[in-house]
Amino acid sequence: METKQKHIWIVNYYCNPPDYVTNERHLQFAHYLQKSGYKVTIFSAGYLHYRDIDLVGQEKIKKIKYGEYNFCHIKVHLYQGNGLGRMYSINKFARDIYRNRKKLEKPDIIYHNMHAPFDYPICLCAKKLKARYIAEEWDLWPEYFVTFGLISANNPAMKWAYSKERKMFEYASNIVYSFAGGIDYLKEKKWLLSTGGKIDEKKVIYINNGFCLSEIEYNKSHYSLDDADINNPFFFKIVYLGSIRLVNNVKTLIDAVSLLQSHKDIRLIIIGNGEQKESLVQYCKDNDINNVIFKQDWIPFTHVPDTLSHADLNILNYEKGFGDLGISSGKLFQSLASGKPLICNIDIKYDDVITDNYLGIAGGLDTPQKYADAILKVYNLPSDEYYAMCGRVKEVSKRFDYKVLSDQLINIIESI
Repeated sequence: METKQKHIWIVNYYCNPPDYVTNERHLQFAHYLQKSGYKVTIFSAGYLHYRDIDLVGQEKIKKIKYGEYNFCHIKVHLYQGNGLGRMYSINKFARDIYRNRKKLEKPDIIYHNMHAPFDYPICLCAKKLKARYIAEEWDLWPEYFVTFGLISANNPAMKWAYSKERKMFEYASNIVYSFAGGIDYLKEKKWLLSTGGKIDEKKVIYINNGFCLSEIEYNKSHYSLDDADINNPFFFKIVYLGSIRLVNNVKTLIDAVSLLQSHKDIRLIIIGNGEQKESLVQYCKDNDINNVIFKQDWIPFTHVPDTLSHADLNILNYEKGFGDLGISSGKLFQSLASGKPLICNIDIKYDDVITDNYLGIAGGLDTPQKYADAILKVYNLPSDEYYAMCGRVKEVSKRFDYKVLSDQLINIIESI
């Protein structure tokens, strides 16, 4: 008697199709799940906000197959910035999946990338469909709203938000955190059995982000940017690739590099976009900061490996408090895959691969001068020490190959 093929929904508002991917986590999970015999459907927003691309037109739900990937795009509310419009859009996305659940092919398992409390209807959907529910957090919503001072933890709205998050975790067969300190967050909230709550610690799993090593190597050799600055062998190139927003604290990095203008070969190359880009470009002009070069708003994902591999130093830049429970930023793993040293401005309190493996410098860079001093430490390394550091980066990066990480997820699913 043949065993029925299990159907998994991967639900992530922000999972883009392959041509527009910025974080490949769920595409890679889908790839390896399908190779292991599972059927996978990815549910995501039908509008790519950062690219202004509409994937669904007038349709409320549109199924599209991109190569091996089966997507179900949901028409969403358009928004700007990171305010209430974004939260409403995520909530509408979740509500529309819930409302249309009977029209969709029933899942056996729903793997949900959470943005609690706004997508709580996905948990309800799993209950109604009698599907196993795996809750994944890669951003600590709603806690980050408190961390960044947007709202008090004692605000009634936050108490309601926490209650929804807790219910999602309690219902879940497993909880997957992409950062190592997730279980301590649950302890702090007293939601674990050991602290008087209802959640069994055994169902809490840590699977960080990563990359597909074979794809990285292929893309590195087949896709490159024709850019004179990035390819200039006479520059010591410090590369920041990412959003230019308050949370990424790019101004402190710019101020640090401005202190190094006497080193004529040092260049900071910034690739990305965000609400602070225009003002920072003007800031550099107004203050005669000539060793900072702003590039494209966006580059294709396929071009990232070669671009970062041409750096002499890659930068991870965050607002204080971002890494308190560990870092799962896709940029960390893109940088590891580059095989070049890294500098991270904040302390990484859990699974600090940079400091633990001497791959660069992490932590305590809260002023431009401290940041500049850290950059100079790498800049002044003897060549044999510098290339040894590059070798360690390459070796450590193998731990985060998505083949390895997907095997961990498959083990969880097969144990349900």
